[in-house]
Amino acid sequence: MTTQRRPLRGLNDLRTLTGRSDTPIPAHKAYLRISFLELERARRMQEIRTARSRFDTIEARFREIDTEIGDILGSLNGSNPPARPVESPRKTAVGVHPAKRSFQFSY
Repeated sequence: MTTQRRPLRGLNDLRTLTGRSDTPIPAHKAYLRISFLELERARRMQEIRTARSRFDTIEARFREIDTEIGDILGSLNGSNPPARPVESPRKTAVGVHPAKRSFQFSY
């Protein structure tokens, strides 16, 4: 009994929709697509407005910080606090463990 083998199919045998794009888009689908794009544009513009308002509030805070720094520096009148020498840390018994024997198991 002989089994007939089908010829191997390759990449050239795949059916695609590439040749079908020449047909014109129906008018109602075109207008629907345009309306979707306009809605997306409106959403993106709202995102831009929100980002700009956040940016403006951040810039306003920067200006407040700059004026506060200026006020603080102005109140010093050139008087700097005296510098203290750096002290070495105190040696305490905290964290110091006495030497122990090596690790042992107990049963």
